[in-house]
Amino acid sequence: MKNIFIALLCTITFSACSSLQTARTGNTELIKDCPEEKIVNRMPGPPAKGDKDKSYYIYKGKRKKISDFDASWIEKNCEVKETVVY
Repeated sequence: MKNIFIALLCTITFSACSSLQTARTGNTELIKDCPEEKIVNRMPGPPAKGDKDKSYYIYKGKRKKISDFDASWIEKNCEVKETVVY
């Protein structure tokens, strides 16, 4: 019984790792839906740790990276409110 539990645990762990790798390598599908708002951060200083760009979208009430979205699809299909913060 202990061996079955260990085998199951290993399978779950490796499955989770492979799905994380897929997300990191950019093989995930881009979001084709209109975000609620685009925040353009013009506050002085470097981007927040880990962010390449200071701008982001608000989507379903949460902060999302601009790179998570299909930019050409949004340009054609959405009217996104843009808020500039200083």
